[in-house]
Amino acid sequence: MAEVISVLSRKGGVGKTVTAMYTAALLGQQGRDVAVLDKDPEGSAGAWARAAGNLPFPVYPEGKSAQAMRHGWVVIDTPPNDPRALGDAARIAGRVIVVAKCNALEADRLIPTLDALAASGFAGPWGILLTQARGGLGREMQTALEEEELPVFGIIPHLVKYERAFGTLPEDLSEYHAALAQVLK
Repeated sequence: MAEVISVLSRKGGVGKTVTAMYTAALLGQQGRDVAVLDKDPEGSAGAWARAAGNLPFPVYPEGKSAQAMRHGWVVIDTPPNDPRALGDAARIAGRVIVVAKCNALEADRLIPTLDALAASGFAGPWGILLTQARGGLGREMQTALEEEELPVFGIIPHLVKYERAFGTLPEDLSEYHAALAQVLK
């Protein structure tokens, strides 16, 4: 049975697809049999794979869930603004990465994602991955979330390489490796 990692956020544009693709690349680099399941109707992960041409892991559309689940590891890229889809993805996951962009507005919008996660009944390991951090805002958000006793996996800085990563094989995995080391054990 596949080890499933679901990447969740009710908000679009926070880095779910980037996180899903980098997570899959990390698992592949570790020699694991990994696939990405693209549950987003916009098909961002699938578009990324088509643009890349030759990723070392397959990306399946939602209609091929059974095929994806034949792999040892599956990373699920979820759609924004769909609490039911987030709940469904959480229920089949063994681990969850909640993605939140680093700014005050996004911190407020994190609540509906956490509500969807709680409503799903998910009881496994999860944490928040703070993305697109500029300056000291990432550390400030991490501290504020941890004061609320919310688990934070780590912080991904706002870097041009992530903006330009679409359609490529993620190669510099250092920030994602450091941030997700505990969830990928």
